[in-house]
Amino acid sequence: MFSFNLATIFESDISTTAWICLIALCVCAIFAILARFLPMIRVARTAESQTEEADLVAFEPEEKLPKASVIVYCFINEDSLIDYLEVLMNQDYPDYEVILVNEGSYDVSTSLAERLQMKYPDRLYVTFIPPESHNLSRRKLALTVGIKAAHGDVVVTTASNCLIPSQQWLSLMMQPFIGCDCTNVVLGYAHINFENLHGAGKWYKEFDATLTACQWLGAAIHHYPYRGDSFNLAYRKHLFFEQKGYSKSIHLMNGDDDLFINDISNGTNTDVMIAPDAILTYDYGVAGNRIMSDLKERYQFTSQMLPKMPFLRAGFGSAMQCLATGFGIAASIVSLPNIIPFLVACGLLAILNIFEIVIYRKAARALGSVCLWWALPFFLLWHPIGNFIFKCKRRSHRKKNFTFA
Repeated sequence: MFSFNLATIFESDISTTAWICLIALCVCAIFAILARFLPMIRVARTAESQTEEADLVAFEPEEKLPKASVIVYCFINEDSLIDYLEVLMNQDYPDYEVILVNEGSYDVSTSLAERLQMKYPDRLYVTFIPPESHNLSRRKLALTVGIKAAHGDVVVTTASNCLIPSQQWLSLMMQPFIGCDCTNVVLGYAHINFENLHGAGKWYKEFDATLTACQWLGAAIHHYPYRGDSFNLAYRKHLFFEQKGYSKSIHLMNGDDDLFINDISNGTNTDVMIAPDAILTYDYGVAGNRIMSDLKERYQFTSQMLPKMPFLRAGFGSAMQCLATGFGIAASIVSLPNIIPFLVACGLLAILNIFEIVIYRKAARALGSVCLWWALPFFLLWHPIGNFIFKCKRRSHRKKNFTFA
Protein backbone atom coordinates (compact mmCIF):
# COMPACT_ATOMS: atom_id res chain seq x y z
CA MET A 1 0.00 0.00 0.00
CA PHE A 2 1.33 3.43 -1.00
CA SER A 3 2.19 5.73 1.90
CA PHE A 4 2.92 9.43 1.50
CA ASN A 5 6.09 10.30 3.45
CA LEU A 6 6.72 14.05 3.40
CA ALA A 7 10.09 13.65 5.12
CA THR A 8 11.30 11.27 2.42
CA ILE A 9 10.27 13.65 -0.35
CA PHE A 10 12.07 16.67 1.08
CA GLU A 11 14.99 15.13 2.95
CA SER A 12 16.38 12.61 0.48
CA ASP A 13 19.67 13.61 -1.09
CA ILE A 14 19.73 15.70 -4.24
CA SER A 15 22.00 14.03 -6.77
CA THR A 16 24.93 15.76 -8.42
CA THR A 17 23.24 15.15 -11.76
CA ALA A 18 20.21 17.15 -10.62
CA TRP A 19 22.41 20.08 -9.59
CA ILE A 20 24.22 19.96 -12.93
CA CYS A 21 20.88 19.99 -14.77
CA LEU A 22 19.67 23.00 -12.77
CA ILE A 23 22.90 24.91 -13.47
CA ALA A 24 22.64 23.98 -17.17
CA LEU A 25 19.03 25.23 -17.14
CA CYS A 26 20.21 28.65 -15.90
CA VAL A 27 22.98 28.84 -18.50
CA CYS A 28 20.63 27.87 -21.35
CA ALA A 29 18.04 30.40 -20.17
CA ILE A 30 20.62 33.21 -20.24
CA PHE A 31 21.79 32.28 -23.74
CA ALA A 32 18.17 31.98 -24.96
CA ILE A 33 17.48 35.54 -23.80
CA LEU A 34 20.69 36.91 -25.31
CA ALA A 35 20.23 35.18 -28.67
CA ARG A 36 16.49 35.41 -29.11
CA PHE A 37 15.24 38.32 -27.06
CA LEU A 38 18.01 40.92 -27.30
CA PRO A 39 16.71 41.95 -30.77
CA MET A 40 13.24 42.38 -29.24
CA ILE A 41 14.65 44.65 -26.55
CA ARG A 42 16.32 46.76 -29.23
CA VAL A 43 13.07 47.00 -31.22
CA ALA A 44 11.02 47.99 -28.17
CA ARG A 45 13.50 50.66 -27.08
CA THR A 46 13.91 52.09 -30.57
CA ALA A 47 10.15 52.29 -31.12
CA GLU A 48 9.71 54.00 -27.76
CA SER A 49 12.39 56.63 -28.44
CA GLN A 50 11.14 57.26 -31.99
CA THR A 51 7.58 57.67 -30.71
CA GLU A 52 8.76 60.45 -28.40
CA GLU A 53 10.78 62.08 -31.17
CA ALA A 54 7.90 61.89 -33.67
CA ASP A 55 6.06 64.66 -31.82
CA LEU A 56 9.05 66.92 -32.42
CA VAL A 57 9.28 66.44 -36.20
CA ALA A 58 9.19 69.87 -37.84
CA PHE A 59 10.81 71.45 -40.88
CA GLU A 60 12.19 74.96 -41.03
CA PRO A 61 11.17 76.99 -44.12
CA GLU A 62 14.79 77.60 -45.09
CA GLU A 63 15.88 74.03 -44.44
CA LYS A 64 17.07 72.17 -47.53
CA LEU A 65 15.22 68.87 -47.72
CA PRO A 66 15.89 65.96 -50.09
CA LYS A 67 13.10 65.45 -52.60
CA ALA A 68 11.24 62.17 -52.09
CA SER A 69 9.79 60.03 -54.87
CA VAL A 70 7.15 57.64 -53.54
CA ILE A 71 6.95 54.62 -55.86
CA VAL A 72 3.57 52.90 -55.51
CA TYR A 73 3.03 49.45 -56.96
CA CYS A 74 -0.68 49.60 -57.81
CA PHE A 75 -3.01 46.61 -58.17
CA ILE A 76 -6.30 47.60 -56.51
CA ASN A 77 -9.52 48.97 -57.98
CA GLU A 78 -9.97 52.64 -58.75
CA ASP A 79 -12.40 53.42 -55.92
CA SER A 80 -9.98 52.09 -53.30
CA LEU A 81 -7.15 53.87 -55.07
CA ILE A 82 -8.86 57.27 -54.76
CA ASP A 83 -9.22 56.79 -50.99
CA TYR A 84 -5.60 55.69 -50.76
CA LEU A 85 -4.34 58.71 -52.72
CA GLU A 86 -6.35 61.09 -50.53
CA VAL A 87 -4.06 60.13 -47.66
CA LEU A 88 -0.87 59.78 -49.69
CA MET A 89 -1.19 63.12 -51.48
CA ASN A 90 -1.74 64.96 -48.20
CA GLN A 91 1.41 63.96 -46.37
CA ASP A 92 3.04 66.78 -44.39
CA TYR A 93 6.48 66.33 -45.99
CA PRO A 94 7.11 69.51 -48.04
CA ASP A 95 8.84 68.14 -51.15
CA TYR A 96 7.71 64.89 -52.72
CA GLU A 97 6.17 63.31 -55.80
CA VAL A 98 4.10 60.16 -56.24
CA ILE A 99 4.74 57.71 -59.06
CA LEU A 100 1.95 55.21 -59.50
CA VAL A 101 2.96 52.08 -61.42
CA ASN A 102 -0.24 50.34 -62.44
CA GLU A 103 -0.40 46.63 -63.18
CA GLY A 104 -2.68 46.72 -66.19
CA SER A 105 -3.03 47.44 -69.86
CA TYR A 106 -2.01 50.65 -71.61
CA ASP A 107 -5.61 51.70 -72.23
CA VAL A 108 -6.65 51.19 -68.59
CA SER A 109 -3.53 52.95 -67.30
CA THR A 110 -3.98 55.88 -69.69
CA SER A 111 -7.59 56.34 -68.64
CA LEU A 112 -6.61 56.08 -64.98
CA ALA A 113 -3.77 58.57 -65.47
CA GLU A 114 -6.04 61.14 -67.09
CA ARG A 115 -8.52 61.03 -64.24
CA LEU A 116 -5.97 61.02 -61.42
CA GLN A 117 -3.62 63.61 -62.88
CA MET A 118 -6.56 65.94 -63.40
CA LYS A 119 -7.23 65.68 -59.66
CA TYR A 120 -3.56 65.81 -58.61
CA PRO A 121 -1.84 67.76 -61.40
CA ASP A 122 1.27 68.87 -59.54
CA ARG A 123 3.05 65.81 -58.26
CA LEU A 124 1.39 62.63 -59.48
CA TYR A 125 2.72 60.56 -62.38
CA VAL A 126 1.00 57.37 -63.56
CA THR A 127 2.67 54.67 -65.62
CA PHE A 128 2.11 50.94 -66.06
CA ILE A 129 3.62 47.53 -66.59
CA PRO A 130 1.96 45.39 -69.28
CA PRO A 131 0.17 42.22 -68.17
CA GLU A 132 2.13 40.25 -70.78
CA SER A 133 5.34 40.49 -68.70
CA HIS A 134 5.36 36.91 -67.46
CA ASN A 135 9.08 36.11 -67.47
CA LEU A 136 10.07 38.79 -64.98
CA SER A 137 9.16 39.58 -61.41
CA ARG A 138 6.26 42.00 -61.84
CA ARG A 139 7.07 43.79 -58.61
CA LYS A 140 10.72 44.27 -59.56
CA LEU A 141 9.68 45.49 -62.99
CA ALA A 142 7.19 47.94 -61.49
CA LEU A 143 9.75 49.34 -59.05
CA THR A 144 12.37 49.63 -61.81
CA VAL A 145 9.94 51.56 -64.05
CA GLY A 146 8.99 53.82 -61.16
CA ILE A 147 12.56 54.53 -60.05
CA LYS A 148 13.63 55.40 -63.60
CA ALA A 149 10.80 57.92 -63.74
CA ALA A 150 11.65 59.39 -60.32
CA HIS A 151 13.05 62.92 -59.94
CA GLY A 152 13.73 62.72 -56.20
CA ASP A 153 17.01 62.11 -54.42
CA VAL A 154 15.33 59.47 -52.25
CA VAL A 155 12.90 56.78 -53.39
CA VAL A 156 10.30 55.40 -51.00
CA THR A 157 8.72 52.12 -52.11
CA THR A 158 5.27 50.92 -51.09
CA ALA A 159 2.07 49.45 -52.56
CA SER A 160 -1.48 50.64 -53.07
CA ASN A 161 -2.95 48.08 -50.68
CA CYS A 162 -0.99 49.54 -47.75
CA LEU A 163 -2.95 51.49 -45.16
CA ILE A 164 -1.10 54.73 -44.31
CA PRO A 165 -1.65 55.51 -40.62
CA SER A 166 -1.14 59.27 -40.62
CA GLN A 167 0.02 62.34 -42.51
CA GLN A 168 3.41 61.97 -40.79
CA TRP A 169 4.36 58.69 -42.42
CA LEU A 170 6.52 60.18 -45.18
CA SER A 171 8.11 62.77 -42.89
CA LEU A 172 9.13 60.03 -40.47
CA MET A 173 10.59 57.87 -43.25
CA MET A 174 12.54 60.86 -44.59
CA GLN A 175 13.69 62.17 -41.21
CA PRO A 176 16.94 60.12 -41.01
CA PHE A 177 18.07 61.49 -44.41
CA ILE A 178 17.75 65.14 -43.37
CA GLY A 179 21.06 66.71 -42.47
CA CYS A 180 22.84 63.36 -42.56
CA ASP A 181 24.64 62.49 -45.78
CA CYS A 182 25.85 59.20 -44.32
CA THR A 183 22.31 57.75 -44.19
CA ASN A 184 21.54 56.00 -47.46
CA VAL A 185 18.90 53.45 -46.44
CA VAL A 186 15.95 53.64 -44.04
CA LEU A 187 14.22 50.39 -43.17
CA GLY A 188 10.55 50.79 -42.35
CA TYR A 189 8.18 48.08 -41.21
CA ALA A 190 4.91 46.83 -42.66
CA HIS A 191 2.76 43.89 -41.64
CA ILE A 192 -0.31 42.17 -42.99
CA ASN A 193 -3.68 43.22 -41.60
CA PHE A 194 -3.87 40.72 -38.76
CA GLU A 195 -7.64 41.18 -38.52
CA ASN A 196 -7.98 39.29 -41.82
CA LEU A 197 -6.29 36.18 -40.46
CA HIS A 198 -8.58 33.37 -39.40
CA GLY A 199 -8.47 29.85 -38.06
CA ALA A 200 -6.90 28.13 -35.07
CA GLY A 201 -3.38 29.25 -36.00
CA LYS A 202 -4.11 32.98 -36.18
CA TRP A 203 -2.22 33.91 -33.03
CA TYR A 204 0.73 31.72 -33.94
CA LYS A 205 1.01 33.37 -37.36
CA GLU A 206 1.08 36.81 -35.74
CA PHE A 207 3.73 35.57 -33.31
CA ASP A 208 5.81 34.10 -36.15
CA ALA A 209 5.65 37.36 -38.14
CA THR A 210 6.59 39.41 -35.09
CA LEU A 211 9.49 37.16 -34.13
CA THR A 212 10.86 37.28 -37.69
CA ALA A 213 10.49 41.07 -37.89
CA CYS A 214 12.26 41.55 -34.56
CA GLN A 215 15.10 39.40 -35.84
CA TRP A 216 15.95 41.56 -38.88
CA LEU A 217 14.94 44.90 -37.37
CA GLY A 218 16.97 44.19 -34.24
CA ALA A 219 19.98 43.23 -36.36
CA ALA A 220 19.68 46.49 -38.34
CA ILE A 221 19.45 48.54 -35.13
CA HIS A 222 22.62 46.74 -34.03
CA HIS A 223 24.29 47.91 -37.30
CA TYR A 224 23.98 44.57 -39.06
CA PRO A 225 21.26 45.07 -41.70
CA TYR A 226 20.53 42.20 -44.04
CA ARG A 227 16.82 42.46 -44.91
CA GLY A 228 14.07 45.03 -45.46
CA ASP A 229 10.44 45.31 -46.45
CA SER A 230 9.69 46.81 -49.87
CA PHE A 231 6.18 47.73 -48.69
CA ASN A 232 7.87 50.39 -46.55
CA LEU A 233 11.41 51.14 -47.59
CA ALA A 234 13.47 54.23 -48.47
CA TYR A 235 16.92 54.63 -50.03
CA ARG A 236 18.89 57.11 -52.09
CA LYS A 237 18.17 56.67 -55.78
CA HIS A 238 21.80 56.54 -56.87
CA LEU A 239 22.25 53.25 -54.99
CA PHE A 240 19.76 51.56 -57.29
CA PHE A 241 21.74 52.46 -60.40
CA GLU A 242 25.11 51.79 -58.81
CA GLN A 243 23.94 48.25 -58.07
CA LYS A 244 22.48 47.98 -61.59
CA GLY A 245 19.04 47.58 -60.12
CA TYR A 246 17.93 44.02 -59.51
CA SER A 247 20.32 42.52 -62.05
CA LYS A 248 21.85 40.14 -59.51
CA SER A 249 18.48 38.58 -58.73
CA ILE A 250 16.76 39.04 -62.09
CA HIS A 251 16.27 35.26 -62.31
CA LEU A 252 14.29 35.27 -59.03
CA MET A 253 10.70 36.31 -58.48
CA ASN A 254 11.65 37.84 -55.13
CA GLY A 255 14.62 39.45 -53.42
CA ASP A 256 13.71 43.11 -53.92
CA ASP A 257 13.46 43.57 -50.16
CA ASP A 258 16.19 41.33 -48.79
CA LEU A 259 18.81 40.42 -51.42
CA PHE A 260 18.83 43.98 -52.75
CA ILE A 261 18.95 45.49 -49.25
CA ASN A 262 21.78 43.17 -48.31
CA ASP A 263 23.72 44.58 -51.29
CA ILE A 264 23.16 48.29 -50.65
CA SER A 265 23.12 48.52 -46.85
CA ASN A 266 25.79 48.25 -44.20
CA GLY A 267 26.29 49.08 -40.55
CA THR A 268 27.05 52.76 -41.14
CA ASN A 269 24.64 53.81 -43.90
CA THR A 270 21.38 52.27 -42.64
CA ASP A 271 18.77 53.49 -40.17
CA VAL A 272 15.48 52.04 -38.91
CA MET A 273 12.13 53.84 -38.55
CA ILE A 274 9.47 52.01 -36.52
CA ALA A 275 7.51 54.80 -34.86
CA PRO A 276 3.79 53.87 -34.81
CA ASP A 277 2.88 56.49 -37.44
CA ALA A 278 5.55 55.07 -39.76
CA ILE A 279 4.32 51.45 -39.69
CA LEU A 280 2.15 50.40 -42.63
CA THR A 281 -0.45 47.66 -42.82
CA TYR A 282 -1.01 45.82 -46.10
CA ASP A 283 -4.46 44.42 -46.68
CA TYR A 284 -5.23 41.33 -48.77
CA GLY A 285 -8.73 40.73 -47.43
CA VAL A 286 -9.82 37.12 -47.05
CA ALA A 287 -6.57 35.94 -48.70
CA GLY A 288 -4.57 36.94 -45.61
CA ASN A 289 -3.70 33.38 -44.53
CA ARG A 290 -2.48 32.39 -47.99
CA ILE A 291 -0.45 35.58 -48.42
CA MET A 292 1.27 35.09 -45.06
CA SER A 293 2.25 31.56 -46.05
CA ASP A 294 3.51 32.78 -49.44
CA LEU A 295 5.60 35.54 -47.82
CA LYS A 296 7.09 33.08 -45.34
CA GLU A 297 7.97 30.73 -48.17
CA ARG A 298 9.65 33.53 -50.15
CA TYR A 299 11.71 34.64 -47.17
CA GLN A 300 12.77 31.09 -46.38
CA PHE A 301 13.94 30.66 -49.98
CA THR A 302 15.93 33.91 -50.24
CA SER A 303 17.38 33.49 -46.74
CA GLN A 304 19.70 30.85 -48.24
CA MET A 305 21.47 33.68 -50.10
CA LEU A 306 21.77 36.02 -47.10
CA PRO A 307 24.42 36.10 -44.34
CA LYS A 308 24.12 33.00 -42.15
CA MET A 309 24.90 34.56 -38.77
CA PRO A 310 21.43 36.06 -37.98
CA PHE A 311 19.72 32.75 -38.76
CA LEU A 312 22.29 30.72 -36.82
CA ARG A 313 21.80 33.03 -33.88
CA ALA A 314 18.03 32.61 -34.00
CA GLY A 315 18.43 28.84 -34.26
CA PHE A 316 20.84 28.85 -31.32
CA GLY A 317 18.27 30.78 -29.27
CA SER A 318 15.58 28.23 -30.12
CA ALA A 319 17.90 25.36 -29.15
CA MET A 320 18.71 27.00 -25.81
CA GLN A 321 14.98 27.48 -25.13
CA CYS A 322 14.30 23.78 -25.69
CA LEU A 323 17.37 22.68 -23.72
CA ALA A 324 16.38 24.84 -20.74
CA THR A 325 13.03 23.06 -20.61
CA GLY A 326 14.69 19.68 -21.10
CA PHE A 327 17.19 20.23 -18.28
CA GLY A 328 14.34 21.27 -15.99
CA ILE A 329 12.51 18.02 -16.71
CA ALA A 330 15.71 15.98 -16.28
CA ALA A 331 16.53 17.60 -12.94
CA SER A 332 13.03 16.80 -11.70
CA ILE A 333 13.23 13.11 -12.74
CA VAL A 334 16.72 12.17 -11.57
CA SER A 335 16.18 13.57 -8.06
CA LEU A 336 12.96 11.67 -7.28
CA PRO A 337 11.52 11.17 -4.71
CA ASN A 338 12.94 14.55 -3.62
CA ILE A 339 10.81 17.26 -5.22
CA ILE A 340 12.99 20.25 -4.36
CA PRO A 341 14.77 20.20 -7.78
CA PHE A 342 11.33 20.01 -9.41
CA LEU A 343 10.20 23.11 -7.53
CA VAL A 344 13.46 24.93 -8.29
CA ALA A 345 13.22 24.01 -11.99
CA CYS A 346 9.60 25.20 -12.14
CA GLY A 347 10.61 28.47 -10.47
CA LEU A 348 13.52 29.06 -12.85
CA LEU A 349 11.42 28.27 -15.93
CA ALA A 350 8.64 30.51 -14.62
CA ILE A 351 11.10 33.38 -14.21
CA LEU A 352 12.43 32.78 -17.74
CA ASN A 353 8.93 32.67 -19.24
CA ILE A 354 7.73 35.76 -17.39
CA PHE A 355 10.82 37.67 -18.55
CA GLU A 356 10.25 36.53 -22.14
CA ILE A 357 6.56 37.43 -22.03
CA VAL A 358 7.29 40.95 -20.77
CA ILE A 359 9.91 41.53 -23.48
CA TYR A 360 7.76 40.05 -26.26
CA ARG A 361 4.72 42.08 -25.28
CA LYS A 362 6.71 45.33 -25.47
CA ALA A 363 8.08 44.47 -28.92
CA ALA A 364 4.70 43.20 -30.18
CA ARG A 365 2.95 46.33 -28.96
CA ALA A 366 5.54 48.47 -30.77
CA LEU A 367 4.99 46.55 -34.02
CA GLY A 368 1.19 46.41 -33.79
CA SER A 369 0.98 42.67 -33.20
CA VAL A 370 -0.84 40.46 -30.71
CA CYS A 371 0.46 40.70 -27.12
CA LEU A 372 0.60 37.11 -25.91
CA TRP A 373 0.46 35.74 -22.37
CA TRP A 374 0.32 32.00 -21.58
CA ALA A 375 0.66 30.89 -25.21
CA LEU A 376 4.12 32.43 -25.73
CA PRO A 377 6.23 29.69 -24.01
CA PHE A 378 4.45 27.00 -26.08
CA PHE A 379 4.88 29.00 -29.30
CA LEU A 380 8.58 29.47 -28.61
CA LEU A 381 9.10 25.74 -28.12
CA TRP A 382 7.05 24.88 -31.20
CA HIS A 383 8.62 27.51 -33.50
CA PRO A 384 11.68 25.54 -34.76
CA ILE A 385 9.53 22.42 -35.26
CA GLY A 386 6.86 24.43 -37.08
CA ASN A 387 9.48 26.02 -39.35
CA PHE A 388 10.90 22.61 -40.23
CA ILE A 389 7.46 21.19 -41.04
CA PHE A 390 6.59 24.25 -43.13
CA LYS A 391 9.84 23.97 -45.08
CA CYS A 392 9.23 20.29 -45.80
CA LYS A 393 5.65 20.91 -46.94
CA ARG A 394 6.72 23.74 -49.27
CA ARG A 395 9.81 22.07 -50.70
CA SER A 396 7.94 21.12 -53.87
CA HIS A 397 7.13 24.82 -54.52
CA ARG A 398 10.77 25.87 -55.00
CA LYS A 399 10.39 26.32 -58.77
CA LYS A 400 7.88 29.12 -58.22
CA ASN A 401 10.71 31.31 -56.93
CA PHE A 402 12.38 31.46 -60.36
CA THR A 403 11.22 33.63 -63.24
CA PHE A 404 11.89 30.91 -65.80
CA ALA A 405 9.58 28.38 -64.08
